[in-house]
Amino acid sequence: MNKRILIGIIVVAVIAVGNITYHGSSQKHTRPVEKVKLGVETSILPSTVWVAENKGYFKEEGLEVEIKEFASGKTALATMLSEGNLDIVTVAETPVVFNSFDRNDYTISAAMVYSDNDVKILIRKGKGIQNPSDLKGKKIGITLGSTGHYFIGLFLDHSGLLYSDVETTDFEASDLPQALADGRVDAIITWEPHIFNAKKLLGNNAILLPSKAIFREEFYFVSLKDFINKNPDTIKRFLKAIERGETFIQENRSEAIDLVSERLKIDKEFITGVWDDFVFAVSLDQSLLITLEDQAKWAIVNNLVDATEVPNYLDYIYLDALDEVKPEAIGIID
Repeated sequence: MNKRILIGIIVVAVIAVGNITYHGSSQKHTRPVEKVKLGVETSILPSTVWVAENKGYFKEEGLEVEIKEFASGKTALATMLSEGNLDIVTVAETPVVFNSFDRNDYTISAAMVYSDNDVKILIRKGKGIQNPSDLKGKKIGITLGSTGHYFIGLFLDHSGLLYSDVETTDFEASDLPQALADGRVDAIITWEPHIFNAKKLLGNNAILLPSKAIFREEFYFVSLKDFINKNPDTIKRFLKAIERGETFIQENRSEAIDLVSERLKIDKEFITGVWDDFVFAVSLDQSLLITLEDQAKWAIVNNLVDATEVPNYLDYIYLDALDEVKPEAIGIID
């Protein structure tokens, strides 16, 4: 081949590659960056958030996410509803239900994880509690309006006791371990890592009562409807980053555990021991509706709310974003 022709081909090829790189880079950098204020419970449940944050998935999806940490999803949701300074929060089903009797201006864009062994009951040795029936007349620390609140009803019923058989005291979730260590309560019902923290404080004086599979806890992403109506593309980008976090967790178990352990400043051995209790899966399944309805009925029957009818929880679910990001994960029947 003529040398000049060969050089000409190479030059054209270099220019073409340069143009592709330039335009690709230009498109990437001209994509508008959206700011998102995210309220997150500092626990294992939102691990897809911790992964997306660490791996840069939010940034790659064109989001600048500012994370504000909370001791519970209940507090995160309450802050968003009362102050309006958060765009998305992570929260379990019970706070969603309690607030639904008073307002319907918020919605679930996706569930991120579920577990049947996250919420537990821990007792203090020396309080005369050998089995669940011994809880009668005892003082139990819970977080009112949280999954721990719902769990105690299920646990007592499972144990042949009534809610009126025990005395409950309300604490912020992060304060429950110290309350048990100080002897202000005889037992606590809460979730990880607060159970782990309580066990560290009590040492050999801490005893877990069997409770696996009594309750399936779900954890959601919730936003005000006004935010979603004005920012539908932002929600899609956010869920795409979370879906990438889910994939990373499924494909990189050990690294994901390391990442979450470091982010939460919690012992890696503990995280490894409970990791399989959590199923990380972005979804909007029919079980979500059933869960919300069941908890609403529980609240009504136990006179925890003034309402007498269960809200229509289809009004509290936003399908459009997940339908574009991961349509196979939607199983809700309208």
